[in-house]
Amino acid sequence: MASGLESYLLSVIAEPGRPGVATSGLRGLLGGLSALYDAGLDAYLAAETLGLRRRETLPIPVISIGNLTVGGTGKTPMTQFLSRRLQESGKRIAVLSRGHGGEGQSVRLVSDRKGHCLLTAPEAGDEPVLLARTLPGVPVLVGKDRRQSGREALRRFDLDALVLDDGFQYWQLARDLDIVLLDSRRPFGNGFSLPRGLLRESKKHLSRAGVIVVTRAGGLGKAGRQSLLNEISALTPAASVYFADHQAVGFVSVSDLAVPPLPLNALRGEPVYAVSAIAQPASFLHSLVQESGVQIAGQEAWDDHYAFDTQQAQEVQQAARRVGAAAIVMTEKDAVKWPTAEINDLPTYALRIEMTVENEAAFLADVLARIKLGD
Repeated sequence: MASGLESYLLSVIAEPGRPGVATSGLRGLLGGLSALYDAGLDAYLAAETLGLRRRETLPIPVISIGNLTVGGTGKTPMTQFLSRRLQESGKRIAVLSRGHGGEGQSVRLVSDRKGHCLLTAPEAGDEPVLLARTLPGVPVLVGKDRRQSGREALRRFDLDALVLDDGFQYWQLARDLDIVLLDSRRPFGNGFSLPRGLLRESKKHLSRAGVIVVTRAGGLGKAGRQSLLNEISALTPAASVYFADHQAVGFVSVSDLAVPPLPLNALRGEPVYAVSAIAQPASFLHSLVQESGVQIAGQEAWDDHYAFDTQQAQEVQQAARRVGAAAIVMTEKDAVKWPTAEINDLPTYALRIEMTVENEAAFLADVLARIKLGD
């Protein structure tokens, strides 16, 4: 679960956030550190502009999916969406992931073209294994150095393009297209970079993006859309902008994510125990209640990428029984880390959420044109 220190720091950087002289002083200190962080990053990137540092270029197009802020904006659902659509269009692709929470730093093959998932979440990290299990036929490789994993993907497979998951801040590898996701609710956090805010880099660096996707845009009204479009256009006039939303589509068994999902209304009105270890647990709960109609009998949330053990899974089972839950429901990213199914004496499901992009055909045509892989 989130630490007390983390919760305190989040309350400090929030606007208006926690009041008090000590908090104001800490904000001032963090603001100074943010200024140093921005200056250091600008200097680092300037070396590339001056030709003092070069990114490695691979012989096929590389598409990066990333964001500006810390936390979930939908990178994994977008990676799934784009990979499926590219695959459906006949393009041979592989996904390169950093593998947060996995063992080691070396390049490893998580899944092959035959759809075999070769590593577990503790070995490779939760997101790569989720991608491997939900993208049959798309090789997924994990490794800290994605130049090496890109070369390994090319050595093993005949490919048309590579998709770099969470790659906007990966400076060592050249991309043909950067797709950047902005959460419509707080697209630029509180406007400050780390550690004063949640921006990984200043919003002026959005100018590197070729395509912007505004996620969770379902509740964004016409005026809100236009205001955000104006701000994005001022930062990166040449980028295309699309709107997208997260949509729950059903419940899949935690023991086998490959089976077809139960319909979204399968648990309507039922009391469930909600479990999550993601960046934005509130979004998961909102989707669970609003889109499937379940009743939340109890819930537990851990830090993003938290690795569950068997004892914790058993404690969740006990807590769920105490509150009379008919089932346990978690995210798919949590499901790939959940201990073996034999300890689950209550039905245990993952809520499947997929990305939907408005003007999907135009979006896909734009992506293919920008990487020069049009039909």
